[in-house]
Amino acid sequence: MKVLKKICKVILAIILTIVLVGSLAAVIALNYKTVLASHKVKEVVESAKTFDEIEIPDSVKIVGVGEATHGSSEFQTLKLEMFKKLVEENGFTAFALEADFADCLEANEFIQGGEGNARDIVNNMSFKIYHTVEMARILDWMREYNLSAPKEKSLRFYGFDMQNPEKGVEFLKKYMEASGITGIDMASLDYFVDEERTESLTEEDVSKIRAELSEIRKAVEALSDSQQDFDTICAIKTTENIESTLGYIFVEDLDMYAYRDQAMADNVTWILELEKKLGSGKVMLAAHDGHISKAPHSSMMPTTMGHILKEKYGDEYYSLGTDFFKGKANISVLSITTEEYQRKDYYVTTADPIAYQAKYMKDKKFYLDFGTISPETDKKVYDLVHSPVSMGSVGEGFTGIYYIYHSAYRTEMAPADFYDGMIFYYQVHATVPQY
Repeated sequence: MKVLKKICKVILAIILTIVLVGSLAAVIALNYKTVLASHKVKEVVESAKTFDEIEIPDSVKIVGVGEATHGSSEFQTLKLEMFKKLVEENGFTAFALEADFADCLEANEFIQGGEGNARDIVNNMSFKIYHTVEMARILDWMREYNLSAPKEKSLRFYGFDMQNPEKGVEFLKKYMEASGITGIDMASLDYFVDEERTESLTEEDVSKIRAELSEIRKAVEALSDSQQDFDTICAIKTTENIESTLGYIFVEDLDMYAYRDQAMADNVTWILELEKKLGSGKVMLAAHDGHISKAPHSSMMPTTMGHILKEKYGDEYYSLGTDFFKGKANISVLSITTEEYQRKDYYVTTADPIAYQAKYMKDKKFYLDFGTISPETDKKVYDLVHSPVSMGSVGEGFTGIYYIYHSAYRTEMAPADFYDGMIFYYQVHATVPQY
């Protein structure tokens, strides 16, 4: 009996060893690219610049600041860090966010001295990724800055997306009431944004909505003279943005990506032209890396907002991407078992050997300006940033199966082909949103 017990223990130990070795082998097999990327490249470390050393040319009118994940604290903090720098060193006066145009009007009113508090305002935004302390700090800083800034240097907060018409309809109703505009039937618009609606919009529904928006726009334009105030300008723009949303819901499959990014680029152009009249004519954009990149990321995104802006404005548009080597992101859970909205902190890694070099930096982050890296004097770094590397591109939606299919949250590309410069982080941490 004792011999049998010993044999069983040996067999069990062998089985456990096989399982552990097999699991370890599977992990290594799935993450071999990450393992291969985990080595020091002294040439990158020597070429790295600190955040304070970032210099944006005065000729740049639009800076797109990307984030490799929507749910990591470092990237949301970067928004404020970079905007402060652009305001103080380059005279920028506008911050524009990947959020619906009308969704950000309350935020702008707050930074102009309006009522409320920053945390409640960001918690009321349609995109739950912005229900964070980091986003509230942006509003608080902009409000504080405006308290002492002269009128010509005051800051404004915009949204350039067009997916959430609910806030637009709400804003139009308040504006019309305050302006004494009455007698316009908004039944079709109300039906459009009704959360209880279960039927898809028909072409007839869309025609009625467009007619109502046209009537509202004409009434707003009739009230104003050639010197329109900011709310009037925004009311007119809101009607146009809602119309853009109508077009979006009828676009099919992959065409939706191109439609949305074109619409966002059009909104950025509108914001820039307005800022030329009201402020410095310089705008900082904050969005996912995939939107601000100066070239398309994949066949799923045949064009990007940044690509359109680069084609239109050339060197007046500067695309500043980001990446990380490892860390957590707070992301909505993709589930086939429940429709309940859930968020979760997912631990993710990339296989970016450039981002790994941040491990050797004082603040565990650094900046590279690809335009200043020479193929003659910095050949190894030049070749690295012009060669495909496995970078992080984490969207708003994740499931455990993605750990096997890395292409779901990584993208193989040459950094310098897609961005004018990048900020790399060794490790990132998840945001803590309220929703």
